[in-house]
Amino acid sequence: MKRKERRFVARVYCRGCVQVNTEENQSVCKSGCIACNACADVCKFQAISVGDRNVAVVDDEKCVGCGLCVKACPQGIIHKNISDHGFIPKCSNEEAGVVARKECDNSCIACGICKKNCPMGAITIEHNHAVIDGELCSDCGFCLVVCPRNVIVDVRGLVVKKTKK
Repeated sequence: MKRKERRFVARVYCRGCVQVNTEENQSVCKSGCIACNACADVCKFQAISVGDRNVAVVDDEKCVGCGLCVKACPQGIIHKNISDHGFIPKCSNEEAGVVARKECDNSCIACGICKKNCPMGAITIEHNHAVIDGELCSDCGFCLVVCPRNVIVDVRGLVVKKTKK
């Protein structure tokens, strides 16, 4: 049986903030995407751009996983992931829960609920935010379902958490 070769793509670990410093028109979160376009400028395949909420967005169809955007990002929030692994915590905020909550409406508060509910033990809390080990993750989606801040998302769009209005 032929083994499927792994394909890598870039993933942006930030969803962007609604809370913005109106004087400077920048996000209050110090760890998130700053919409500087450094990643887009180095991408030879036009696979990355700054989209809604002033956050970099990767087009998986165009991304070849070269890693140039990873190196170019001054915030260090772009990572190379296995393309078929879909669940990522879209937050890189390293502040403690109370501060993170004030800085960004989309921040991880390191509550650990995702970690406690992961049947594979694929989630750790590092630097006050969730980290998912793609090698251990089975893509079951429990983490996405239990995350109280909707930080964990399925970038493929296969599993979507219904939120209350």
